[in-house]
Amino acid sequence: MDFLKKIVLIFASTVFTYSLGAQNVVAGRVLEGNDSKPVEYASVVLKNMEDKVIAGVVTDKHGVYKFKVSQTGEHILQISFIGYKTINAMINIEPGVNAIKTPVFISQNSAELDGVTVTATRNERQSSVEKTRINTSAAIASATGSVTEILKTSSMVTVDNNNAVYIRGNSNVLVLIDGVPTTLGALDGLPASATESIEIITNPDAKYDSEGTGGIINVITKKKGAEGFSLSSSLNWGVHERVNGDLMATINKNGWNLALNYSGKYHLEDVRSGLSRYFYSTGNSIEQDIFSEREDVNNMLSANISRLMKNNDRVSFNIKFANPKLTNNQTLYVLSSSLDNYDASTRNNEFIHDRRMLELSADYKKVIKPKVSEITLKGTFSQNRGQRFSFYEEDGEISQKSQGGGYPKNMTLQADHFVKFAKERLLESGLKFFYRGNDFKFETFDHNIQNGEWELNDFFSSDLYYQENIYSAYTNFGGGLGNGYSYKAGIRVEYSESELNIRKENERIEKYHFFPAPFLMLSKRMSDISNLDLVFSRRVTRPVYPQINPFVNMVDKSVYETGNRDLVPEEVSQAEVAYNYTKNGTSFMASLFLSHTGNFITQVSSLYDNDALMLTYVNGQKALKAGLDLNVRKKLTGFLTGSLSANGYFGETHGNESGMDLYTNKFMWSGNLSAMVNPTPKDNISIQYFYNSPTVFPQFEAEQVHYMNASYKRELIKNILTASVTLTDVFNTREWNIVSDNSVYSLDNNSKNESRILWIGLTFNLNKREVGGSGKKQSQEEPESLIKLGY
Repeated sequence: MDFLKKIVLIFASTVFTYSLGAQNVVAGRVLEGNDSKPVEYASVVLKNMEDKVIAGVVTDKHGVYKFKVSQTGEHILQISFIGYKTINAMINIEPGVNAIKTPVFISQNSAELDGVTVTATRNERQSSVEKTRINTSAAIASATGSVTEILKTSSMVTVDNNNAVYIRGNSNVLVLIDGVPTTLGALDGLPASATESIEIITNPDAKYDSEGTGGIINVITKKKGAEGFSLSSSLNWGVHERVNGDLMATINKNGWNLALNYSGKYHLEDVRSGLSRYFYSTGNSIEQDIFSEREDVNNMLSANISRLMKNNDRVSFNIKFANPKLTNNQTLYVLSSSLDNYDASTRNNEFIHDRRMLELSADYKKVIKPKVSEITLKGTFSQNRGQRFSFYEEDGEISQKSQGGGYPKNMTLQADHFVKFAKERLLESGLKFFYRGNDFKFETFDHNIQNGEWELNDFFSSDLYYQENIYSAYTNFGGGLGNGYSYKAGIRVEYSESELNIRKENERIEKYHFFPAPFLMLSKRMSDISNLDLVFSRRVTRPVYPQINPFVNMVDKSVYETGNRDLVPEEVSQAEVAYNYTKNGTSFMASLFLSHTGNFITQVSSLYDNDALMLTYVNGQKALKAGLDLNVRKKLTGFLTGSLSANGYFGETHGNESGMDLYTNKFMWSGNLSAMVNPTPKDNISIQYFYNSPTVFPQFEAEQVHYMNASYKRELIKNILTASVTLTDVFNTREWNIVSDNSVYSLDNNSKNESRILWIGLTFNLNKREVGGSGKKQSQEEPESLIKLGY
């Protein structure tokens, strides 16, 4: 069981019935067909033979459903869950307790389950007060092979031109892969084809790490297949110098699951940028035209093996290896001017960032008492060997080079316990140890034109070691209060100790921090189709290595960056109230949120020399946000579905650092509108339009961004082969522009990537599934409309 998977959404179970005096009980269980895991919050509806709804509930944490009815005799039990196939099962209700011993298995796999009617399609996005889940395969942006492009389909997420991810305007986001902190670095280092889904968690409970004041992004990779043997593959070709895809083989039989997966991408693109900067204190200015050629190569291999025992104990092992490499060649035409002089030059820069990441994990779940008590033990290890090489050439002469890198490591050990009491009360508790560190050395050399020798530039060289140990414990307690009310309350306490060892200067800096993180959620079941939730939580962002590295790094001849060893953690308190409504193909969610962040961490720039800037990080005083998230999805006709996702908030920051005013005040919003058309069962047309309003940060503002994507998919061979054609940024309107006018300088910086790309894709699935122990494959041509469940 994934230790960071949500344990409870809103309630354990809700029963509705037309007869308050019903005495007959129907109970059973819903499992995921891929690995027999319980499916929580699946919708279970009971219908009579005239297709009239008699009763309905949702499954609990163990996939169990239970409801009371007054009727007896033949009925239809309908099981559905967002992103899974709907199952219609025939049952016979007798007086008294009807315990259905045969579990109902539901599956995400495209192949039909034997004996079920397929009526559901996989939605691109599902939202709740706690998280938004994006199904990778259903997103148009998945063709691009970029995880960050997929994240942009959520209105609460923005991604800047350097692939920094913001949730509701906060870039301090905790990134997880399969619930584990990663050393991979930027999310673009992970091929999108390796992912199953992406979770954007804005209100995690106490079981989650409290790191990440902006929230958590959890990338779930492909690991499991359907019952039996399955083979799947995807290939996307971006005309003309882009390609990405994956190949996955799984064996799932007799409780064993083995999955092997390769994912990769090769992208070559040109980027054109322009920059104009004027310094008020000196009167100096810089004009730059920049032409970049970026080559992005990613390869990822992963293997997963798990064993489900008869007593529902489970053990699993995972290994991942990734090798992302980014090469960026730049040509800069630079015009520098002062009050009495000007200079024109041409520069060529080459940057190579090569990383090799290894990640291992193992977990064991022990069921002490079925459906009542269980313990999970988990350990993980992640290491990344990163190397960076840079070469600088000015007017045809090599002037500078640099080389070096780091060895970031993560390690976790965790134990979790779950127990269920009477009256549906739940208690969770756990302990965790988390280690992260980086051994980093970087050297810069200047080229001596006179003797042709390379000389060490000590100022731009670094040699340091950083490590942090975080010890944490948590507990969650929840249950029902009657009359449709339920609750979940918890607290997490974390104690961290960090050490920054500046070996070059023989200096060691140690810091300690204690952080309590309470969590509270109250829920009210308004009706059978709607509910209201209130959530409060606290989270923290501790400064990480790049933000505290005291050495100076040269971005280019006019921009330098350094860290701030005096940074302190930022802490946020946030509250959110959300309303959910779902009925007959229509889903609606609206949530109001309010947050207060103390000692917020932000990047600022100051004058460095006469015509250069120094970037660093500082703590502001406070940041306030109040806003609204809105998600609407409606089936307009039998073949047309529309959806709207929007996020708007009023943000205000306060602070003054070394004479730099950090005050901002603005309303910002983003949204996307999509339409999905199914003219035939084999055809799908999707169109999405995105808009981000101007966004302000201390010292600069990002201008508006808008663009449209369109896609057409066609099933060529039923449940086996699908082809797609996707056009991103249809009108070629997407670009990244930054403006600034502060007490130090004015800036106008624009950047345009190759964003209008035609993609051609193929998706292949093959599943050989044995049924009934006979070894015969179920015919896909003659599926039964109903399955029969026995007691």
